[in-house]
Amino acid sequence: MIYMKSFFYILSFIFACLSVSTFLSMYKVKMYPPKKVLKQQATIYIGGALLSIFIAWIVGYF
Repeated sequence: MIYMKSFFYILSFIFACLSVSTFLSMYKVKMYPPKKVLKQQATIYIGGALLSIFIAWIVGYF
């Protein structure tokens, strides 16, 4: 069970790093459509990170 919990925490850390990287690259983009795509990617990465943290938190109770 501890392996699943640590796996989901590591997965959430990876998603958090990806979202930070996406936010930092948003300032370099000049055109509108790629910026929109980057915003969508950042939203997906943040959602994945939050979902992974939530699953790890739930697994801790079982």
